[in-house]
Amino acid sequence: MRRCTPPRARAVTGCRSRPHTPWPPRGRPKMPLEEQRTLTRLAGLVQGVVWQADPQTRNATFVSERLTAMTGFTPQQWLTTPGFWEAHLHPEDRAQVMQAHAQSMHSGEALSLEYRFFAADGRVLWLRDLMTPVMEGGQLVALGGVMLDVTAEREQQGALRAARDRFEQVFQTSPVGLALIDTASGQVQQANPAFWAVVGGPLADLYGAGPHGQPLWTEPQDQEALRAALTGGQAAHDLPARWQRQAGPESPAEVRDVRLSAEPLDAQAGTSLLTVEDVTERLKAETQLKASERRFRALVQHSHDLLTVVRPDGELIYASPAMSEVLGHDGEAVRGEQVLDHMHPDEHDAIRAEFAKAVFGGPGATARLTSRFRRRDGQYRYLEWVATNQLDDPHIRGMVMNSRDVTERVESEQALQDSQKTFAALFEASPDAILLVDFAGDMPIVQCNEVAARMRGYTREELTGQSTYLSLPGGAALLADHAANESFRQRVRETGRLYFDAEHLRKDGSIYPVEINLALVTLGGREMLLSVERDISARRDAEAALQSSQTRLLASEKLAGLGRLTAGLAHEINTPLAATMNELHEATRLTQEYQDSAGHPEVTPDDHREIARELGAALDAAGRNLTRIGDFIRKIRSHTRDAATGRHSFDAVRAVDDTLAMLAHEARAAQIQLHFERPKEAVTLHGEPGRLTQIVTNLVVNGIHATPPGGTVTVRFGEQEGARTLQVEDTGSGIPTAVLPRIFEPMFTTKEVGKGTGLGLSIIHDIVTGHFGGEIGVQTHTGQGTTFTVSFPNKGPEAPADISRPAEATP
Repeated sequence: MRRCTPPRARAVTGCRSRPHTPWPPRGRPKMPLEEQRTLTRLAGLVQGVVWQADPQTRNATFVSERLTAMTGFTPQQWLTTPGFWEAHLHPEDRAQVMQAHAQSMHSGEALSLEYRFFAADGRVLWLRDLMTPVMEGGQLVALGGVMLDVTAEREQQGALRAARDRFEQVFQTSPVGLALIDTASGQVQQANPAFWAVVGGPLADLYGAGPHGQPLWTEPQDQEALRAALTGGQAAHDLPARWQRQAGPESPAEVRDVRLSAEPLDAQAGTSLLTVEDVTERLKAETQLKASERRFRALVQHSHDLLTVVRPDGELIYASPAMSEVLGHDGEAVRGEQVLDHMHPDEHDAIRAEFAKAVFGGPGATARLTSRFRRRDGQYRYLEWVATNQLDDPHIRGMVMNSRDVTERVESEQALQDSQKTFAALFEASPDAILLVDFAGDMPIVQCNEVAARMRGYTREELTGQSTYLSLPGGAALLADHAANESFRQRVRETGRLYFDAEHLRKDGSIYPVEINLALVTLGGREMLLSVERDISARRDAEAALQSSQTRLLASEKLAGLGRLTAGLAHEINTPLAATMNELHEATRLTQEYQDSAGHPEVTPDDHREIARELGAALDAAGRNLTRIGDFIRKIRSHTRDAATGRHSFDAVRAVDDTLAMLAHEARAAQIQLHFERPKEAVTLHGEPGRLTQIVTNLVVNGIHATPPGGTVTVRFGEQEGARTLQVEDTGSGIPTAVLPRIFEPMFTTKEVGKGTGLGLSIIHDIVTGHFGGEIGVQTHTGQGTTFTVSFPNKGPEAPADISRPAEATP
């Protein structure tokens, strides 16, 4: 009978075999007793359970004694219990077994089945049942067979299959290339994917060409070394070689470094196992590691950071060359010393506690601290150190400390802390209100000092979070004006700072003036406004009082100037007036002479005409003198009247000419030559003519007073860089260097008490810069003279230059 081997994937298998000698079927005449005994003895010789069953009922009619040894059941139990065999079939196999039996009985062909069967002790047995149907005349007349216990065989087969599956899995998934090759020819019989990946594709002959006809071996001697080892029946281990990997869909063609090992498996079959390990990346990594080690050593040797290795008890066993630069010690000299001996005693406890975290934290544990280290010269430096536990590293066996000198940083941080404390103190102690305002949204107050809260009539808690707009009269309307708010923000961003005066609203509704300094700052990535505010109510009152005082002083200065002109005024009027009186006396005499000569016989008409002519000449001379007096009086009126006559364009040359005419007598009295270099072209200025008169009068009088007799004061117009200039130059003593920086200060004078108010040049400076929008400068040389230069813009400002304020209130 042929053997049937069950497939691994099926629990119950069957195969057809030659039919056994049929047993007498149930219901047929029984064989003689002696024959039955003989048959029983024969059945006992079979290494299995011989059985016979009724094909109609499938009940057993015979079972050999070996049943008990195999299953634990007795033949009597098997024969007397209906359906005994079927009841002990494994539930998962029962249907398939019964179906196979039915097919065999229908076809009359022998069948071999393997199925599971429950033994008397509950074990599951694997049985191979060789069943033979007996047919007579096309009818099934008997059914018999032999049951063999194949449990051990199935377990061995399962173990073998599992081992083969594991080997196949290992073979296929191994990262190392594996191949079975013919020892002599190098023919590749089987290979795993890792092998094909190294080669780059299918390879038929290890010693031949590669997958695409290119040579596999780049160095022939490598191939010969492997072939010699295998053909000599010897194993080869870690043979270095270089293979040309063929280009694939995911990998380019390139030369790969490999390590080859070969082991003969079957000398008769000539089969060897070849292992291939691609070490290209490993070699690259080793090369990079070596380069990295060289770089690391170079970094350690040249790094400014101090690298030390310390035992857990604090003993120094290594110090990098930076030891000399950082602490001034020789690295070799400090080996064996205690690291704590180089650290500040006040910090030893904290250092021990932190260092212990790394020591007892296990491999790789770290500790970090900034401590003071003592240099060789006795000075202490702040070093930030990190200790890493490398006790398990056989190359180190210690605690690696990487230390960096952070003295400058620590000192900067300490200075910053001191600065912050100072700022906090100034913030709270400042006599001005200080607020920190969020620049976004409705500009809420983030922080303020006590002065700011008290100035507005709130507590700090009430004011914090409040919009700054609520501090402005009409703040709600301003807050609603989006365009104005954006314009204000844009102006602040462009300038970074703003200074202006405004009015604020207290909690009780009262309004007070404030001076505001704004600075845009960035804190924590947010735009913030730093607002420093000062209540200027008292200053406004003082300014008003000062303005009134300045007005009185200005009037006094003008009167003082007028007083200086009094003497010249008397002279300039008396001289032409006396001449006029003389001419009028002469006219009176001539008139009387004309009357007396009327009808006189000796007086001829020619005499009368001569008298009339002399009379006309006297009257003409008197008229000219009176005109001269009128012009001078007009000039006096122009000089002495209030300067606020309105701004307009005027003839500057005429204004200067008139002013100098009034000052001519004072110059003559001081024996000073007064010159006016008239310009060839007209000079037109924009402003009030009286203001120019004040400028010329003050500068010329100062020049006369500073110039000794016989000197000269010259007035001229000019042009510099497109602007009109007026210069007053004297040949006097000059201005001392120590005095020069203060000449435009109010109330400053070098004249004797009672001879000067100290307001002249200060007022002139204000008129030049404020009224005309120009500049005034001075050049002086001791013993040689002084020149004042006034520069006028093409067009002066439209209004007097008071302290400018924003037209609208701004937060």
